[in-house]
Amino acid sequence: MGFVGWTALGALLLLVVSIGGLYGVYHAVAPPRALPQPQEFPQPRIDTTESKEFQRIAAAQRKKLESWQWADQKHSLVQVPIERAMQLLAKKGGNAYQPLLPSPQTALSAPTAAAERSTIQQRRGTPDEPEAEHQPQEPGK
Repeated sequence: MGFVGWTALGALLLLVVSIGGLYGVYHAVAPPRALPQPQEFPQPRIDTTESKEFQRIAAAQRKKLESWQWADQKHSLVQVPIERAMQLLAKKGGNAYQPLLPSPQTALSAPTAAAERSTIQQRRGTPDEPEAEHQPQEPGK
């Protein structure tokens, strides 16, 4: 029984010395610093004009959706009210999303269009752009 008691006492003593040593090393390497003083945050500001701003934006959007106006500076596109636009689309039925004007040639991406143009012009035997148009004119001629 004495051997077990002395072994337990030795283990406990080793544990206490180890913890004390680590505590001393920790404080030597990382000295304690004073905590910063607590700060008071400012009171939140309340924006009292937020609902007025929302009402103004909603009214402007509603006006734009419910009015007739020119959509461009050239006066070639008309913006129609949303209700009327839906009526026009419903009236067209299955053809509602067909192009408004028939196009003579289908739209192609730029590289494809350039390749097709060169193929067509090679068949015709004409260059893409005549050289004479790009030569500068001499003064007096």
